Amino acid sequence: MESKKYQVFVSSTYSDLKEERRKILDILFMADCIPAGMEAFVATDDAQFEVIKKVIDLCDYYILIIGKRYGSVNSSTNCSYIEMEYDYAIRQGIPVLVFAIDEAAKLPKTKIEQNADHAEKLKAFREKALKNRLASIWTPGGDLGGKVAISIMKAKQEIPRPGWQRAVDFDEASLRRQIMDLHKDKDELARQLEFETREIEIPIQYKHGGQTNTRTFKLPELFEIVALEMTERAATEQEIVSALKKQLATLPLSDWLQFDDTQIVKKILFQLKKLQLIEQQRGADGTNVLWRLTSRGESVLDDLVLAKSAQT
Repeated sequence: MESKKYQVFVSSTYSDLKEERRKILDILFMADCIPAGMEAFVATDDAQFEVIKKVIDLCDYYILIIGKRYGSVNSSTNCSYIEMEYDYAIRQGIPVLVFAIDEAAKLPKTKIEQNADHAEKLKAFREKALKNRLASIWTPGGDLGGKVAISIMKAKQEIPRPGWQRAVDFDEASLRRQIMDLHKDKDELARQLEFETREIEIPIQYKHGGQTNTRTFKLPELFEIVALEMTERAATEQEIVSALKKQLATLPLSDWLQFDDTQIVKKILFQLKKLQLIEQQRGADGTNVLWRLTSRGESVLDDLVLAKSAQT
């Protein structure tokens, strides 16, 4: 009997595919897999989606079930959370198994997308996902379970993944040393970041009641705003300016924000770059400068989001 268990993320719209999801979870259990999915991790905002990304990172395989609904749409990306999950799994190099419903299948109106704009997005998403070499079509009434069973067994044979093993299968002393080393590295990174940022303050001028005022922000506060703009893609400097204005304008004493110092955003970006939290890249045209999070920046952002979640 195989000692490894493989964690599989199951992604789909929920209310219209409840029965299909239940059958797939049963099949995964029988195939020595550990299902993970939206029943426990429902994305409703950017912060919660960051948590879901961490769950996907821990998975060996990713199963996408496409029906005839597009699902909840993220207001920032204008994409459904299901499509965002899929795109993230692809970027992380996780093997993706796609099962799209036969377009000719007849379904109740409640299981069909009624929003015309979302229906177009669903069509484009479906076409994109079906380009995956591990994609197939399913029809309501019985063949989805069989397709999933065959596909997951084939994936395990052809695309080896780390999987999970019982702790007794490992050298306990070696495993403890690795854990201690990881904790030590994380603590050192946290101490270094705290030391580097605690004294850094950025003065920003804003207009209120016809008067020009100045408010000082700690760099970590500004980093969180900037970083959330870069979680799904690289961002232009203008997009970062817009994000800062939008977020800071909601703070007390700010009717609306005006960057009187045109270099203020460059100062913020320079400090974050110096701390190795963000980095530059060239756009597709080779001229436009974009900013994106480094792996260190992603780790720091995760810590900020989790700390906030623990406080609420």
